Order: sequence, then structure tokens, then C-alpha cells
Amino acid sequence: MGKTENTTPRRLFLAGIGLASTAGAAGIASGYVLHEVIPSSGHRPGEEFASAAAIPEFAAQAQAIREAQSKQTVDQVKALRKKYLDPIYGKVRVWEMIEKLGMCIDSSDNSLMLTSQFHHVQQILEAMEHDQVEDRNLYLTALLHDIGKVMLLAHEAPENVVGYIRPLEEPRMGAGLEHAIFQFGHDEFAYTRLKDHVPENVAWTIRYHSAMATSLGRWCNAKEKGFLNSTLSKFQPYDLGYKSYSHLPKINMAKYRAMIEDTFPQPILF
Repeated sequence: MGKTENTTPRRLFLAGIGLASTAGAAGIASGYVLHEVIPSSGHRPGEEFASAAAIPEFAAQAQAIREAQSKQTVDQVKALRKKYLDPIYGKVRVWEMIEKLGMCIDSSDNSLMLTSQFHHVQQILEAMEHDQVEDRNLYLTALLHDIGKVMLLAHEAPENVVGYIRPLEEPRMGAGLEHAIFQFGHDEFAYTRLKDHVPENVAWTIRYHSAMATSLGRWCNAKEKGFLNSTLSKFQPYDLGYKSYSHLPKINMAKYRAMIEDTFPQPILF
């Protein structure tokens, strides 16, 4: 893959072929290969991801979903927020929802292709363990961040569930993201279900984890800048960087189930 000239800060993509090279990338878990790609609101099939280049049919489908998502309007966001004020699963145990991610495929994600979102969660947890992350809130964020993708199992259109999000109406600088209208997706859905049960910084990070952290600072108020620096900016490199369609993580999920059961001792409305 040739180098692309761009002044935008690059993020790391790990394709999952062979063993990782640790040169210039401390703490890379075994089983990944480091590639350098440019963050964008829409990936270019065949340029950024080797997996998509190998399977053009998947890349075309992924691109179609991203294009449909990019056309979402403010009115559609408001309608979707109203639609999902009511629960779609009723009262459930949160671990049950996390397990349902094993049936959720993000067909817009060239880097995971047909790998399940539960598998994606495990890859993040493995990478955090490898780096000896100690912050419980980061592990909690990893477990919960994509839980909103269970909307796919309720037959919601993928363009209203997956993908990066951006503000359709921006607030003034420093006003706080609450005053912006972002595209609707799994982030907002999960936030509305979890915000009364998890630490505020975790809920905020879940709500905005599909927006590029480097783009949010100018709109954040003082509290949100604290969340951005303490949680989102630390979590997002794991979320975006450790994705593989072939690497099987070795992770003991029993302790993470215990973490979820401790955080959510009772079923919640979902």
C-alpha cells in the first residue's frame, strides 16, 4: 500500500494477517499487522483496507451503506430518536445484550467484514489486557460501546445503526455536544439505555465513540473535555485500531461477565 499524503493525523488499522511488527507501535497484540490509514467520513474501498480489495462485493455493499448513512437528515434523526424512546426488547440483563452482539454483523466495516461485533469486543479487551490497562471504565466502555448494534436484530436499516457519526447541526465553540445534532446510530441508542446505570464519562464516551475524537474538542464544554481526555481519546485507538477478520483473541470472558453483572445487578429497559 502506497503512502498517501495528508496532513490529517493518521489512525492505525490492524488487518489481522500473521504477527505484528512492534516497530513504532508499542503494545501491539500478537495476531495483527499494522497498516497506516487516513481517517475519513467514508472509506475508499480497495485503497485503505486490504480485506475490501480482496472481496469487492463486500466493499460495494459497505460503501452503499455508508453513502445511505451520509444522507441522513436532521428530521430523520428526530424521528429515529422518537421511535426509540420506547424499549424494543423490554427488561433484559445487559450481558444478554452483549451476547447478542455475536449475531450482529456491521456490513459497513471493511476491516471486520463478516466478523461479529462480539468478536470485535473480545479483540479490544485482549489488546487492553496486553497493554496492561488498569482503568475499569475503559474495560466497561469496551464491553458496552457497540451494544446498540442489537438494533440490527430488530430489523433497523443498517445506515441508521452503523458508521461514523458527524454533527448535522454544529454548536458554537465550547457550548457542549448536547447542543449539536449528530447523526443517529447505535451510539445514541445505547446511550439512552445506559446513561442512568454507568459512570457519566462512560455514557458520554459510548454516545460519541463513533465520532473522531480529534474533531470534537472545539465543541466540548469543560466537563466534556475532561471526558474526551480521560476516556474517549484513550478508548478510541483500541476501538479503531484492533480489528481483524481472522485473528481469534484468547480472552477469559467470565471475569467480564462478572463486571457487567456487578454494574447491572438487575435487568434494565432495552
